[in-house]
Amino acid sequence: MGSFVIARIVAVPPRQMWGTVTDWAGYARWMPLTTMRLDQGPTRVGWSFAGLTGLGRLRLCDMMRVTEWAPPAETGAGSFRLVKVGRLLAGWAEVSVQPTADGERTRLLWREDIVLRPIFLGRLLAPLTDRFNEALFARVVDAMAAEAVRASAQKASGQSDSRQKDSGPNAPGR
Repeated sequence: MGSFVIARIVAVPPRQMWGTVTDWAGYARWMPLTTMRLDQGPTRVGWSFAGLTGLGRLRLCDMMRVTEWAPPAETGAGSFRLVKVGRLLAGWAEVSVQPTADGERTRLLWREDIVLRPIFLGRLLAPLTDRFNEALFARVVDAMAAEAVRASAQKASGQSDSRQKDSGPNAPGR
């Protein structure tokens, strides 16, 4: 009840995808009607943040605390786990980035369990909320992946532009 899994293959290396999925302030770009409130300092176990979703004074506060934090090495996998600690939502999220065999792409795996509190009400509403949450997070994960791919393309374009400028007739070493 309340659980879903979203898996995507994204055309960027794991460290770049990690940078996108852990851009906590960026969640406001991907989650409709959401602003973010973040703890100070770098992300670590025990660090918290909240997504505030809604209009005006009618807002849902999704408080989360990092319980596991393992950034990827240069070419390896990385993962984190969050627990929902707010008054209205219970559950957890587990996200991992893993290199594909070629090392140039990432297998992004997003697992989440979201249950409304009080739990008995959440169980009663689960047939409706589960479908909504899975559809919403599929769009969010797709938006994250698209942003990571765009950033990678812009970075590659900038590098190729600078190489072309450096290879002209007046380039150093000519």
